[in-house]
Amino acid sequence: MKFRTLALLVFFIIPAIVSTTLEASSSGDQILIEELVLSGTDFSLHIGDGLALIPDGLTLGNDTNSSSATSPPILAPIPFNAIVPQWLANLPESTSIEFYIRTGRGLDDWEDWQIIHPSIDWSLPNDKDIVGDMSVVPATDDTHSYVQYRVDFNRENNLAKPLLSELRLVFIDSTAGASVEEMIAQQKHLDEGGKTAQSIGGTAADSYPKPLVISRDVWCTDSRCNYTEGLEYQPITHLILHHTVSGSSGDSAATVRAIWAYHALTRGWDDIGYNFLTDTAGVIYEGHLGGDDVVGIHAGNANAGSMALALIGTYSVVEPPQPMVEAAIDMFAWKADQKDIDVFDASNALPNVAWGLPHIMGHRDVYGTTECPGDDAHAMIPAIRDEVAARIGLVSPYIYVDELSSAFSKSNANWHTPSYQCGHNTHAWYTWSTTNPVETANWGEWRPDIPLGGRYKIEAYIPYCNTGQPETGGANYTIQHAGDSSTVTADQNSSVGLWMSLGEFDLRAGNDNIIRLTDLTTTDDGRGVWFDALRLLKVEIIPVATTQSPTDGSWLNQRQLLFEWNIENPDLVTATTLQVATDNQFQNIIITKEWPSVVESVSHTFVQDYATLYWRVTLTSKSGSDYSSAPSRFGIDTKPPVSAVTSLIWLDWNQQYQVSWHGDDALNEIANYTVEYRRVSGEEDIWQPWLIAVKESSALFSPPDASAVYEFRSQATDTIGNIESIHETADISTEQAISLSHAIILPVIRAD
Repeated sequence: MKFRTLALLVFFIIPAIVSTTLEASSSGDQILIEELVLSGTDFSLHIGDGLALIPDGLTLGNDTNSSSATSPPILAPIPFNAIVPQWLANLPESTSIEFYIRTGRGLDDWEDWQIIHPSIDWSLPNDKDIVGDMSVVPATDDTHSYVQYRVDFNRENNLAKPLLSELRLVFIDSTAGASVEEMIAQQKHLDEGGKTAQSIGGTAADSYPKPLVISRDVWCTDSRCNYTEGLEYQPITHLILHHTVSGSSGDSAATVRAIWAYHALTRGWDDIGYNFLTDTAGVIYEGHLGGDDVVGIHAGNANAGSMALALIGTYSVVEPPQPMVEAAIDMFAWKADQKDIDVFDASNALPNVAWGLPHIMGHRDVYGTTECPGDDAHAMIPAIRDEVAARIGLVSPYIYVDELSSAFSKSNANWHTPSYQCGHNTHAWYTWSTTNPVETANWGEWRPDIPLGGRYKIEAYIPYCNTGQPETGGANYTIQHAGDSSTVTADQNSSVGLWMSLGEFDLRAGNDNIIRLTDLTTTDDGRGVWFDALRLLKVEIIPVATTQSPTDGSWLNQRQLLFEWNIENPDLVTATTLQVATDNQFQNIIITKEWPSVVESVSHTFVQDYATLYWRVTLTSKSGSDYSSAPSRFGIDTKPPVSAVTSLIWLDWNQQYQVSWHGDDALNEIANYTVEYRRVSGEEDIWQPWLIAVKESSALFSPPDASAVYEFRSQATDTIGNIESIHETADISTEQAISLSHAIILPVIRAD
C-alpha cells in the first residue's frame, strides 16, 4: 500500500490530504482504488457560519445548534465510477451528522446531491469508522472526475456537540471489462458447453431450474478474485434478501466489480459479501466465491447456513423494479427447491444463531438493527415468498390468520408495533405483560374461518424483534373450541422467531372458534406479549395398531400361535385385517384374516415350520383409509436338534477316554448338550449323567473300572428350548475306541 500527498487544484488548494492507492492486479482487467483522507486542519477551508475548527476536527460553535460545511469541488485522484465515503465521528446523544455528496464529469456538469446514510451492512461490529452508501456514476457517463460533499451538524438545546474527526473518500474505477450484454452472451456460451457450474444445480426434470447467473469467471477478471483458502461451507436452510445501499443507475457489471473491490480490498473481507446480486434489469451475478453452500459475509452469525441475494441499489423509499423482483423469486425458488426449504416456515437451524428465523427473510430480520433491504423491498417479502412457493409447487397445509385481517380484533388500548416491519407478513402487535389484574388492558382475539370441522393443531408465530426487552414466559391463551374452553400458558420467550404450538383442539366449522390472548400473566411484568399471526393444521385422528405377540425377532417352538395386538382409537375402526407373509414387503402373503369390526387377537395353527415370517395388522378407518402397523418378524421351529457321541480315543498313559460328540439343528443353533454313560455288564447298568448342559463337544472321561466296557449317548437342546428325544440305544461303546499308547496333545473343542 503506497501513500502520497495530492494538491487538489480546483478553486482552492486543500492541504494535507492523503491519498491511498491499492495496487491493481498484474493481469486481467484492473480495478483501481484510491483514497483521499481529510482530518484535523484539513477542514479549514470548509468552515461555514456556526462551525469551529479544533485540533481534533470540525464541530459546532458554542452558540450554534446546527450548521453546514460544503467543500469546494475536488478533483479525484483517478476517474471513478463509484465512490464510498467513510468517516470517524463522535456523536453524543441528541447530536447528529448528515452527509451529502455529488459527483460530476466537469465543473459545470454535476449530478444532484445525494444524502449518504450510514451503512451498517458494510461495517463489522468492531469497526470504528462509519461507512456511507456507495454512490455510482450513471452508466451513460462511464466515469466522473470531480466530487463535492456537504456535512450538516445538528444538536439539541446546546448540549454536547458532534465532532467530525476524519473523512475518507474511496474512489473506485471498475469500468474495465466486458459490458453486461457481452457477459450474458459469454455466460450462455459457457453454460451450453458445460464449462461452468451454472448448469449443475437444479437441472433435473423435476426440479426448478437455476436461472442464468453471470459467474465470477465472467464478471471479475481481476486476479485477486481467485483464491482457495479460507472458504467455509454450511448447508443452506435460510434465504436472505439484501439491498446494496448503492446507486442503481450505473453499469451493473461495473457496480458489482466496485462492490467486490470495496468489500474485498478496502474493507479487507477478502471477497464480496453477498452470494448473489441482481440488477434492475434482472441480470443475476454470482457473488462470493465457492459455489453452493459457501458461507458469505453479509449477516453476522447468520452467514453460515444462509444464501444472500442482494438487490443492486437502495430500496428504502422506492420499490425494486419488476425484473429485479422476478430474478429474486427465481433464485429463491431454485434454491428452495434444491434444498427442500419450506418457505412458509421458520426454524432455528442456523448453527450460529440461537433464535428462530423465517426461511425467507430480509437482512433486518436477523438482528433488527439494520434497514436492509429497505422498507419497500422488505414489504414485498410476503409476496415473494408466496410466488416462490407457487413456482416450486409448494402448498402450505395450514390455515393462516393474520393479525391485520378481519379475523382479528383487539382492545382499544395502547399498542406497539416493532421497528423495521418486524413480524410475520412484515407486521405484528405487542404490549407489555402485567401481573396486576387491575392494570390489564390489552387483549386480542383470532376467529379463524374453519372450512371443515375436526381436530386442529394451533400455532402462534412469535417474531424475533428488537424491542430492548425479552418476551413473556407466561402468555395466557384461551381457546374456545367445540363447545368447550381451554387455557394454555405458553413461553413466548423460548420461541422467538418460531411457530409456537398451543396444542390440538376439536374445532367446529365456521368462525365461532376463538383464540384469545391478554397481557395478564402470572410470571412477569414489563415483558413483550406478541399478537402476531396464527396458523392451524387439520390433524387426522387415525386408528393405530401396535403388534404385541409374537414379539419382533422372536422364535416360537410350537405351531399353534396366539396373535395379539393393541388398537388406539378403536371407535374409528370399521375393519381389521391380519396378514402373515414370508417377506417384509408382504408380497408373498400366506395368511389373511379379516373382520368387519375391532379385533385384537386371534389363534392360528401353522402346518409347517418357518425360518422367517412377518406379521402386521391393518385397520380400515371410517374415512376409508387403511393404516398398517409396523411389521414384526418371528420364526417357528418345532423340530428338536439331533446329536450323537461320535468318537472315543483311549489314552493309555493316563487311563482316560477322549470323548467327542456333535449335533445339528435345521433352523436354530445348539445351545448345550447332556452326555450320559453306562457300564455294560451281564445285565445292562442304568444310564448315569456325566455332563449336563455343557457347550463343549469333547471331554476326558475317567472310567470307574478301566477294564469294563462303557456306552455313551448324547442329548442336545437348541436355542429356543427344543430338546432332542432320549436315544433308546447307545451312540458308541468303548469297544469302538481307538487306542493311543503315547501322549498326544488333543484339542478341547467348544461348541460356541
